[in-house]
Amino acid sequence: MTRFPPILCTALAFGAATSCAIAEEHRSWYIAPALNYVIADDDRSADDDFGFQIGIGREIGQRWNLELNLEADNLDIEDGAGAFQQRGVSLNGLYFFSRERAFAPYALIGAGALHNRLPGDNATNLMANAGVGFLTSAGSKMSLRGEARYRWDTDNDTIPSEDDGFGDWVVSLGLHIPFGRSSAAPEPAPAPAPVAAPVVEPEPTPVVADSDGDGVPDDRDECPGTRAGAAVDSRGCEPDGDGDGVPNADDRCPNTPAGAKVDAFGCEFDSDGDGVVDRLDRCPDTAAGVRVDVRGCEIKEVISLQGVNFETSSARLIGDSTATLDETAETLLKHPDITAEVGGHSDITGPRDFNLRLSQQRAESVRDYLISKGVAADRLTAVGYGPDRPVADNATPEGRAANRRVELQLNK
Repeated sequence: MTRFPPILCTALAFGAATSCAIAEEHRSWYIAPALNYVIADDDRSADDDFGFQIGIGREIGQRWNLELNLEADNLDIEDGAGAFQQRGVSLNGLYFFSRERAFAPYALIGAGALHNRLPGDNATNLMANAGVGFLTSAGSKMSLRGEARYRWDTDNDTIPSEDDGFGDWVVSLGLHIPFGRSSAAPEPAPAPAPVAAPVVEPEPTPVVADSDGDGVPDDRDECPGTRAGAAVDSRGCEPDGDGDGVPNADDRCPNTPAGAKVDAFGCEFDSDGDGVVDRLDRCPDTAAGVRVDVRGCEIKEVISLQGVNFETSSARLIGDSTATLDETAETLLKHPDITAEVGGHSDITGPRDFNLRLSQQRAESVRDYLISKGVAADRLTAVGYGPDRPVADNATPEGRAANRRVELQLNK
């Protein structure tokens, strides 16, 4: 079994400690196994050959990954005198130009140590890496990863070099596999123990006049003209649970929000009679008989779900998407006769088959959420159209953003 020399083990321990210390935010760890093809420096007088590498890393920001990489290969010497047995470890930084696409290019730079062993001789020297690579979706959470890097090491012991070192090209193809979970949320602080209210002994009631006969003496009665037989509180006033000025006994809308304007029956005004009170009505002049959504606006044939967003190359909802979908579900529940098609759409970036599959998955994700909020499953269908129905020019970033959308086509 090949063993890493002490300097490589030390670098490995240092790299692992550095990776753990840098990123404490909720970004995932990953491993990246790959098959290498090493194009040897001509000064080595060695044949090109295959090797392997494995990296472990973590995202440390919107653009950067930090990765610890182990590699191994054997390069046969051309005169048959043996082979370079190479074992290396390096700590590399990966800068991503964009993570928002199905194809994500990056640049790589890093340093470490490379151990070269020949029959009868071996040496460990400093090594530097620089190159480029890419990630592209390979299904599920995995990505396909390709890379080309220039590897320079300062070996001048095993075979003397005119340049005091060797420069090899390493081309690799492998996988990028996320693992681990987000950091757990801190436990909530325990609620303080309830404090028993102090017992207050009632004061003796003085014998004074009670003009309206409600049981509250006139000197403490804040509502002296209470109608006969009405229940009153300690102030001599009829209870008004929502504080809208209409006693509970007459209040047909007993849970009016504080400060809302109400009519004589304690209900908020609805000027256009669409079932949405003026305080919440964003379209206060809706024509009579028009069906409206929960905001009081006419329900259109196509509803664009603005604000519904997903993780990159995923159908998982993020951000404030649920606020928009909750409002949509409430509208559908208000009109149980409406059925709808949930349509997923994409821009033209990336392979068409990938965009069709992702748009279908996103449409199904929205449908499943609406069903979870009580909308009957037989009222909703989900269809992914991919890039086939653009609403804007795919040649601009704004146009592509507009084309990545989910819509409801209503069957009214």
